[in-house]
Amino acid sequence: MAKEENEIQLDFLDGEIKIELSNETPNDAEEAMPPEEHVGRKPFIIHDFDAPRDREMAVFTRAKKLSEYVFVITEKSPKKLRWSIVARLQNCSVDVIEYLYRANYERDAEPRREYQKRAHVALNLLDFFAETAKRKQAISMRQMTIIAREVSELKRLLNGWIKSARSGNG
Repeated sequence: MAKEENEIQLDFLDGEIKIELSNETPNDAEEAMPPEEHVGRKPFIIHDFDAPRDREMAVFTRAKKLSEYVFVITEKSPKKLRWSIVARLQNCSVDVIEYLYRANYERDAEPRREYQKRAHVALNLLDFFAETAKRKQAISMRQMTIIAREVSELKRLLNGWIKSARSGNG
């Protein structure tokens, strides 16, 4: 059941990425998605992230999709913000993935917990940067809400991983 729910949520993020790539407003996008050939710019979809859903922990797949979403929505951000808050938002989304991978490759419990803790801090920072980017009008309220929801879900998955590691299962 949880696997199906995760796939539904990943499909939602895929849909949001397609909406951003199609240059449509949210109301237009809810009515109908245009065919891929009518998209205003070349799609930025990383298909490598779609295949390993069954082989990879959900936290990794969700973090990758969130990072992809962040890069797509910030592509059209104002130039004056690209090297400040937008860069921080993008870098933080990549840092989350880095810390998750580093934690996964650690065999000792203490370094693993440290990287998991860093991933958690990076998620908190990502949430903060998204809120700041919204205040500076680099992203929309809707985009910030999607990021906040995904950050919350990633925290839940990360906490589950930490708990399972403590009990000796991961």
